[in-house]
Amino acid sequence: MTITPSDTARTMTWAVTLFSFTNEMHERTRSADDLVRLVADEHIASAVEVDAAQHFPSFPVISTEEITAFRRTIDETGLTPTMLGGYLDLRLDPRGPRTPEEEEDFLLGQVRAAAEMGFFAVRMGLGSVRAELRERILPELERRDIALLAEVQAGARPDAPAIDELRTHRERLGTDRLGFVFDSSLVMQELPPTWIRALRADGVPEEIISTAEALWRGTEAGGADRMTELIRPLDLPASAVRRLDMPFRRFGCTMVEDWDDLLDDVASVHLKYWDVDDTSGALTRQTSAVKAALVRHDYRGFVCSEWGGHDWLEPEEAPAVGMTRAHRAIFDSL
Repeated sequence: MTITPSDTARTMTWAVTLFSFTNEMHERTRSADDLVRLVADEHIASAVEVDAAQHFPSFPVISTEEITAFRRTIDETGLTPTMLGGYLDLRLDPRGPRTPEEEEDFLLGQVRAAAEMGFFAVRMGLGSVRAELRERILPELERRDIALLAEVQAGARPDAPAIDELRTHRERLGTDRLGFVFDSSLVMQELPPTWIRALRADGVPEEIISTAEALWRGTEAGGADRMTELIRPLDLPASAVRRLDMPFRRFGCTMVEDWDDLLDDVASVHLKYWDVDDTSGALTRQTSAVKAALVRHDYRGFVCSEWGGHDWLEPEEAPAVGMTRAHRAIFDSL
């Protein structure tokens, strides 16, 4: 399904990532492929993205049986697979880090599986794949007609060296198999209301919440370290400690205009959101700014709804199907 009703957005296709269904996966009442079927049955998107490590128990070597089963699910539902979320861990065990050859095998297995399942790209974290490794797997990317995309999300800055490094390397190689994913967590306008409520429920003092927001909006580095110092003397539950780190890792505080240069150079887009409490209008303003920028830059591709609030919201209060529908309604209203 293309974005409606605006004629200016008909070049974008609405997708959803199964990461939005993390709570439902944890419930284990449906398999991961059953949740793909749910996306189709509930008509919430015509395209779907999955995270390899979350979706396939055999990861990192995705089994032939799981590849075949996923492909069958796609064929039966008529959904379009978009990106496969890939990973390249450091293997911190007595064997030591992977050798370059082992890293190549580790990543190539994901590339081949993604191609066999019909994905157009493997998505990796920005800076996670070194230039040498990108160059080694490029022949397979070109042979399989699949891209390796670096996701630029909260925590990154427009002047991040990893962005320029990838662009320079891509130009040197003369390939279109390398590129970027823009994640709208980069351009949040306020901290999620339900995140704040979860902190209060955990007994976090109001002054700590206010300080977290001030540090998040500030331009100085070291906000996470400062927050750690402030809460160290407090007897906070582990969930609150973890969530108080999120503003500095997962919630971006830049402006959409800061990313104009990158938006001319993205192959896919994540529309990240944390809840649909839009009492202040911040989510609508953020979504409107992102959508307008995509239209302005003549973006043509998938816009993938990605809900991340399952860290503090339970499925009975925030079911993924309902959240995705509400998110789509906001996007389409603009």
